Amino acid sequence: MRRSLVPAVLILITVPLFAGYSGDRHRGHSRNISTRTDDGEPLTRCDQIEVRYDGERVPVVEENVPVSGLRTLKVRPPKNGGVRVAGSNDSGFSVKACKAVFFDNNARDIRIDVRSGEVSADVPDDNDAVVYFLVRAPRNGNLDLEAYNGEIGVQDFDGTLNAHTTNGPISLKDVRGTIDADAKNGPISFTGGSGKVPLAAENGPISINLDGNSWQNGSLDAHSHNGPVSLRMPNDYRSGIVVESDGYGPMSCRAEACRQARRPWNDDEPRRVELGSGPTAVRLSTKNGPVSIKERD
Repeated sequence: MRRSLVPAVLILITVPLFAGYSGDRHRGHSRNISTRTDDGEPLTRCDQIEVRYDGERVPVVEENVPVSGLRTLKVRPPKNGGVRVAGSNDSGFSVKACKAVFFDNNARDIRIDVRSGEVSADVPDDNDAVVYFLVRAPRNGNLDLEAYNGEIGVQDFDGTLNAHTTNGPISLKDVRGTIDADAKNGPISFTGGSGKVPLAAENGPISINLDGNSWQNGSLDAHSHNGPVSLRMPNDYRSGIVVESDGYGPMSCRAEACRQARRPWNDDEPRRVELGSGPTAVRLSTKNGPVSIKERD
């Protein structure tokens, strides 16, 4: 069956002044990054990334990064860049650096470094550029990811993951194992049903999509301090779920399981909804934001 090519906006970067350079040529310009994949397949090639500067397409240069033999990998893109991870059956990690430069700069001036298991990019101070790292991760691999102005996306991963963003989203799809993720200024989305998974968003929403009919091998604990929390769950989900709100935002529960939900709170207490019949394995909470619970499609 022929699959269609579906474009999806990955992240919009609009930075009038890049760090380390104060020239007027940077002012008032827009940078847009989007990706193209077939039917939701993971991002594994630099030619799937489209970069535009003021509407004009910018070439993306691909570089293979030597990381063979590592079982633990740290990835640190530059201030303007991100990381995409796809799980694999390979024996070790593989990494590609996708480099896009603006104005008259040259991608060859961006040096990719590998030191003590850490991959990073050295961008000259006067170079206006975006760097994305594409990672193929083996089963039971250990990953430590950090992005500043960009996203972290992980798909089909089974292992140990630490992920942190300062100004950008975190997307976790079909991940298992020990997963620890936090975003300071950005959303977190999670799709899965297994593992030990703490998630924390300081200024952004958290969206949870549960798989299967019960949580396996651990628990999920997701908290947003200043943002909404949304949960989508199968109608036959058995594991216990607790959803709490300390603020005064609205709480909506429209899943089939909401018919039997327990709401043990008084008007002056934090609101709490208890779902499922088994031991509590999923906890969601927000300090200042609305709550939405719906049935998964």
